[in-house]
Amino acid sequence: MDTLSLSLRQRQLIHFLQLRTTYTTGEELAEHLHVSSRTIRHDIIEINDSLKNTSICILSKRRWGYLLKADCEKELKQLLHMTTSFLSKEERVRHLAFRLCLAESNLNLYDFEEEMFVSRTTLEHDLKELRASFTQKDPYIKLIRNKTFISFEENERKKRYILNHLLSDHWNYSSTGTMYSENFYLDAKILRLIIQETNYYLAKYHIIVEDINMIKLNLAIAIMYYRIISNHPVTEEMELTYVDSEILHPANCLLNSLEKKLNCSFGTEDRKDIYLIISCARLLDAKKLTFKTVGQYFDPSILKLTDAYIQQIQQNFHIDFSANEDFYITILQHFRYLSLPLHYFNEISLQVNAVRSNILIELEIAYSVQELAHSYYQRYLNETEILYLAFCIAGALRYYNYTVPKQKTVVMCHLNLPSIWDLKYRILDKFKDYLEITELLPIHMKDTFDFSDTDLILNTSGKEITNDTDCHCISISPFFTIEDQNNVNTHIINQQIHQFYDDSLPSSLDLLENGCWHERIDTQDWKYIIELLFSDFSENRYVSDNYLADVLQRESILSFSLQPSVTIAYSMKASSKTVLSIATLEHRIKINSHKTRIIILAAFRLEERTMLFRLINELLYSGANLNDSRFLKTKEEFLDFFERNLE
Repeated sequence: MDTLSLSLRQRQLIHFLQLRTTYTTGEELAEHLHVSSRTIRHDIIEINDSLKNTSICILSKRRWGYLLKADCEKELKQLLHMTTSFLSKEERVRHLAFRLCLAESNLNLYDFEEEMFVSRTTLEHDLKELRASFTQKDPYIKLIRNKTFISFEENERKKRYILNHLLSDHWNYSSTGTMYSENFYLDAKILRLIIQETNYYLAKYHIIVEDINMIKLNLAIAIMYYRIISNHPVTEEMELTYVDSEILHPANCLLNSLEKKLNCSFGTEDRKDIYLIISCARLLDAKKLTFKTVGQYFDPSILKLTDAYIQQIQQNFHIDFSANEDFYITILQHFRYLSLPLHYFNEISLQVNAVRSNILIELEIAYSVQELAHSYYQRYLNETEILYLAFCIAGALRYYNYTVPKQKTVVMCHLNLPSIWDLKYRILDKFKDYLEITELLPIHMKDTFDFSDTDLILNTSGKEITNDTDCHCISISPFFTIEDQNNVNTHIINQQIHQFYDDSLPSSLDLLENGCWHERIDTQDWKYIIELLFSDFSENRYVSDNYLADVLQRESILSFSLQPSVTIAYSMKASSKTVLSIATLEHRIKINSHKTRIIILAAFRLEERTMLFRLINELLYSGANLNDSRFLKTKEEFLDFFERNLE
């Protein structure tokens, strides 16, 4: 019983029953939880299904009601612990938002304390988080409070926006819905009907939308239906700032069909929200988009933004994407989407740190769009928008890397020919796009073979094969294990990044050696550390005053901390000198879920901006286990660590 997949209401039901020693009627439970008796019966079936491998169940007796029964006291204690601490902060805020959106009158804070088993202090913190989520940003709904009573302002369109957000968040693509949509608000049959009709009409009129927008559209229609039948139509007038004329007829056909099948009527203002969602969601036909035709489909300002960004990448990072038509079209679509009134993205929250750590270079190139974005959109892009742009860059770099010659590789193995032949194809199965195996050799030939035309040696002996510094050597097992594959993959990434900076740049070790060091700083304040390191640059007048603000803003949007132990922070604003300032910490601090021991602040001359790639490559992608540096606290220890791993 490590986890229970139960809704908020089901956990409340368990908690209510465990306080009773006699049967409780379904009507009493329904009244307590503000639902129907039918819903109670459905919940108890699901609870018993979740508890089927335990000694616990909810007994059902006709005309008597329900009773919680447990044969094992230890399991019961565990269950009660789980159900009395059943709400995380996120769940409590979601529950508050749901109740406020659906409430017919003001809600009493005392009722929330009892419902969620929290103190008034905790509830006040939750209300603060609620305001941050929905009153201080879209949809900017007012939270009205009168002593112990709270309510949302009477704005139906804003309430529907919040409901859509809550129901679509963490959508389960393996089924239809989320815990909240399945157990709290939507009827599965109604939702399936809406999904079926939406799919039919969008396909009929050749309208293609991304999955997240299809979810938003289906939920918007479902929410609209439920709110209208409960006498809550949209009354606030909205001027459509953007509408795609090609979607009006298909949208009306869809809504007219649903009116008949659901026996309801969608008003003019209600329909406007559906028009807007479909207008913003409709993807352009990529088959029609080429270098020659983009002027027919994209606003001149989007074309100008895209051209400026591709030119900026070439100037700052010496990477030319201008001839890649597929990349150009994809970036145009992304920038166009960001310009529309509605643009939703699927969050990648569960794997985001793992994803980001594999595309560090792409993220830096993507983040460099911010000044252009601010000029065009009058705002900076957020983390998710930057991450999706980084995916575009990653795809373009893969294409770019395919045009680079493969690394000439020699495989040396101490086993007999059949084994080395098998090893060859194990390697090619994983890395045929990057490696060209030119020779299969026994180990003893290491002293007689000419490696002058070899980029990489994979050998099974663990011995030093050659002193040629231009030839990299990796020890592997004859069976090419997962660890071997990871080591080879790290080497390939390292070589790919290497091509984006010149060897004439200062070495990372030299910059570290000559940097300003602050050892064993005893603080948990990230901002204080950055300000301390910045003072080294400021006192020497290497950077302008806005350098610090740029670093702090970047951290607030897209954290610098992507690997354990070592964090490299920086601004791309030009410095009069390429220089580092470094702080080692007495106690590690947690930044973006990573525990950090050393923080490196970097500033670059305009001509040496690609030095950032070298730092990332040599300090973060060297193949070293950065966790091994978690106990180091001095300049001498860190220099020794980095030097050993860069040999």
